Amino acid sequence: MWVIFALLNPFVDSTRNIFSKRASRNIDPILISLANNGIPMLIFSPVVFFVEFKFNAEFITALIISALINIAAVLLYHRALSKGEISEVVPMLSFTPLFLLLSSPLLVGEFPNIYGIIGIVLMVAGSYLLNINNVKGGLLNPLRSLVRNKGTRYMLIVAFIWSISANFDKIAITNSSIWQYAFSVNVLVTLGIGTIILIKRKFDIAQLRAEKFNLLMVGLFTSAGFYVHMTALSLTLVAYVIAFKRMGGLISVAYGGVFMGEKNIRRRFIGAMLMFLGVLFILLF
Repeated sequence: MWVIFALLNPFVDSTRNIFSKRASRNIDPILISLANNGIPMLIFSPVVFFVEFKFNAEFITALIISALINIAAVLLYHRALSKGEISEVVPMLSFTPLFLLLSSPLLVGEFPNIYGIIGIVLMVAGSYLLNINNVKGGLLNPLRSLVRNKGTRYMLIVAFIWSISANFDKIAITNSSIWQYAFSVNVLVTLGIGTIILIKRKFDIAQLRAEKFNLLMVGLFTSAGFYVHMTALSLTLVAYVIAFKRMGGLISVAYGGVFMGEKNIRRRFIGAMLMFLGVLFILLF
């Protein structure tokens, strides 16, 4: 049963990305970010009547840290989608387990085994293929372009941020419940993004009305993503769920070609496949 939810996860996320990309053509990404968490906050709000909320120092601390981290992640995520092509940007999220692997020697003294090293090589090769059209400036230019290109640069930062926030997510859920955390973190992230919008005077009701369908779809698919992700986590090992979730890079490449008319899809699909295989080597061996 867990396989069904784990498989649905990347499809839901990839579909959400299509609506975010479409909305970003006519609306500031910060407003898309508001819908990304504001709508799930409303959808999950009934849990306050059915779930017993538990509060302790560990939960509150982890919740606040995770919310602050995810405010930055959500803003950068939708900014990345607005700046680059989906088939090029979304596969960068595959770097999340790589960042975890590379940080382990520094934080806990754990070093990657041979499978981890193979995973690193596959991910670097995959990211190289995604940007090989930039090889004219030298053999290392495709890798340098990951940082120069705003879309891929922002998404790499998101991947790094999520490699940190995952630990606090786990602490918060362990000290409460999945549904308490889902509702609580969406409330704080929505309040944080809303405050930024007010301070920067980015609120534009005309833009919201013009893109209301795409924004609604972003919120609904984000909500569905929360549900299938949490359900999968409750049924199997975290590593398995994350491995399936990173299939989103492959699906997004296909979606980019089919729905957005993006080019170089075959090469990017091979690159995303190599990165996905790298994730499997890192997480499952």
